[in-house]
Order: sequence, then C-alpha cells, then structure tokens
Amino acid sequence: MENLNNLPTEILLDIITRLPADSILDCKLVCRSWMNFVSHHPSFYQMYLSHLNQSANSGKTPFLVKSKNQELHYFEYNENHDETLNHRTRRFNLTLPYTSDCIVIGSINGLVCLYKADHTPVICNPLTRKYVVLPKCKRRSGESGDKYIHISSGFGYLPLTNEYKIVVLNASDGEIDFTDVVVYTLGSGNGWRNVGRLEFPSHNRLCYNETGVYANGALHWKENDENGRVMVFDLTEEKFGELLAPPPVQPDGIRLNYVIGELGGVLYYSIYYFSGGIRSDIWLLKVKKDIRDMKEQVEHESLGWSKAFTLPGKEPLAFTKNGGLLCYAYSSLNIYDATTSTSKKLVDFGAFSQIYSHKNTLVSVKEFGEEDIKVMESAETEETKTRDL
Repeated sequence: MENLNNLPTEILLDIITRLPADSILDCKLVCRSWMNFVSHHPSFYQMYLSHLNQSANSGKTPFLVKSKNQELHYFEYNENHDETLNHRTRRFNLTLPYTSDCIVIGSINGLVCLYKADHTPVICNPLTRKYVVLPKCKRRSGESGDKYIHISSGFGYLPLTNEYKIVVLNASDGEIDFTDVVVYTLGSGNGWRNVGRLEFPSHNRLCYNETGVYANGALHWKENDENGRVMVFDLTEEKFGELLAPPPVQPDGIRLNYVIGELGGVLYYSIYYFSGGIRSDIWLLKVKKDIRDMKEQVEHESLGWSKAFTLPGKEPLAFTKNGGLLCYAYSSLNIYDATTSTSKKLVDFGAFSQIYSHKNTLVSVKEFGEEDIKVMESAETEETKTRDL
C-alpha cells in the first residue's frame, strides 16, 4: 500500500483506470486518499473510459434488460466460458424515487437515460447508483398552455467534446402536422433549447413507441409509413438532414414490418418478411466502397446499406468476439451462427419490454456540472450470481 502511494500520479492513474469497474469501487474503500483520487482526479473518467473501449474485445458482452415491472437487470455474456451466460443479476431499483412508468431511451458509456411518463428525463449510472432528475421539457417561448404530444426522444453522445444530448420531439394538439425539436445538453446550464421545427403529415409521423437510435454519431428515427425512410439528426449541427432511403425490398415473401437499431456502433435496418415462416433481413449502414473523397458531399450520402445476414424472426443485439451474433426475440436471448444459419437459446427472461447494449462504467453524472445528484436507496436486490445455462 505504501509503495503504491509512492508511485507518480501518472503511473497510479494508468494502473487504476485499467481495473474492472467493481475493483475500482473497492479501491475507493481502501483509504480516503484513494477515494479522492478516483472521485476527483480531472482525467480519471476519460482515461478509464479510453482503456475500457480499448479492451472491448475481451469476450464479454454486457447488456441491460428492462422488465415490465420497472426493473433493470444487468447481464453479461462471457464467451470465454464455453458459451455460457454469466448471469450476473443486478436489479436496479426504479421504484424510488420515480414511481411512474418510464422507458429507457439509451445507454451510452454506462450512463442510462430514462424518460418518465410525465416527460421528465432521468440520467443515472446503475453501477454507482447516482442519478439526476432533469427539468421537464418546456414548450416554445410565447406559446399558450395548450397540451402538447410527446412524439419521441433520443439520447446521443459527441465523443470529441464529451457532450451527452437528449433530443425530444413534441407536437401540439392544435398543430398536429408540426413537430418541435428540443435539445438538452447535459451539464451545459442552458436548459432545453428549441432548435427547429419539422413539418410532415400526422399520418406519416414517427411511431410513438420507438425511441431515437444512436449510431454512426447521430440519432435516427424511422418514419411510420409504407416507405420506411430514416430521419437523421446531426448531434453536432443539431438539425435533421435529408431523409435516408431504406434498403431495397426483396420481391419474394410478404413484407411485414421495418425496424431500425444499433449494432456495433452502426445503424441497422431490419425488414421482416413472411415466406413459409417469419424472417428478417438485416442491413448495415456502411461507407460505400465505390465512393471516393468528395469534399462537397453530404456525410450520409457516402453511406450505403449493405446486407449482412438473415435472421429467423429475431433482432440483433451485439456481435461476439468469435463472430457470433447475440439476438433476441420476444422474451429470450439467443446466439446465432451465420455460417450454419442456426441459433441457440441462451436464456429466457420471462417478460421484458426493452433490451440495450450497456457498459458497466464509473462515468460520473456529477462531473458534468448537474446539480442535486442523488443516490438510489437500493440498486441491487439480489447477490451477484453466476450460472451455466
């Protein structure tokens, strides 16, 4: 212990920021100086996150499942243990202090953004149990108190500036063909800012139950019409660009639905078909190989859909280190082998409403300057368990 304290600060910082999150929490309990070092060193969280991203191919795939009874469960698939699911169950208490129903609108770098039924966003780190309740989204200045309709929300991140942004789309009862776009930047002190207005017929409006998808450094929403185009919101410019056309539809089979999501940091587009059974074609938005450097080209125009694989009616969640694919359907988590086109059920969750890729990190809500940081009274109701399935 004494020898460690004699190390230069830079070396000690490099050592501790390479430890797993649980071990770093234990370090805070060693002594007051270590607690202050972890909690207050200005470079700690960014260096820790950098090391965490570098070790992303460790064979462990973590994710969050939100159950229908308002609980968060943390799971970790560890392919280094004969394809068993490390069933590390951590139930994060969502009943205190916000008892109303809420949805998860995103998980980035260990920070989870929840959106309550009363239109109040909450940012929390389930591992540290710290959270902050943000102000409710307000209407445009000068407007009357007419009721507005919450269309959708999204949670995004700008790594170059270390900014986390919440984007909310609202409409009003009196102007159902217009949607206001408002943005909240965590810790900026600027509150909610109206950054623009969209106009499109109400029958083409986005699906109410779908949240914005953070991928390719932007937020995405799919239009709720037969065309299934994608709206792309640039988080840096804080504006929507041109609509992104969907992938081509196959002539065989009956098209059932469109879904978008994030897979390995890339936007995916899933098209469901029925042809002797339900299947879904998964397309990834990647840089086109045949497009060279064009300075005047709009960024998303250099991207194109590339068909990746076909799943038996499931949605992709994450790639594994050995080339497998974790996917889910209804209430189960499965692993899919693209080579053999076979899938194996790993675990049945029972009843869940949302599932997200998630990193267990020590990123602090407090470091962004938000006030009134609180601690969940009970973040874990069961001991950590490991079981082979």
